[in-house]
Amino acid sequence: MKSRKIYLIWILALATGCYYDVIKPADPNAPPQSVSFSGDLQPIFDANCTSSGCHGGAHEPTLTADKSYNSLMSGGFVNVLIPTESILYQEVNSGSMPPTGKLAPVQIQQILDWIKNGAPNN
Repeated sequence: MKSRKIYLIWILALATGCYYDVIKPADPNAPPQSVSFSGDLQPIFDANCTSSGCHGGAHEPTLTADKSYNSLMSGGFVNVLIPTESILYQEVNSGSMPPTGKLAPVQIQQILDWIKNGAPNN
């Protein structure tokens, strides 16, 4: 009987130990984390936006590595004064973009945090 209790405790410990692996939705009210445009966001664009050909030049904004920052900033897709009203954030947060499926919550949060941090070209 004692070994059964220990077994149950182990199962509970393992089940609750995975708590932080749960994917949480983007939190627009969370303090922004440090995000690199070239290191964090560009890989998201490369994997989800330019590979299909849509934002590789066919549709604005152009999200290829050589044009993405200027295209986002000059095209009115980013609003650093009210980050949640940025077209870029609204499109990915709603799931409208990319059309192949909604980005992971951590990716959406990175986009929002980058905008909250003033959308630096880093």
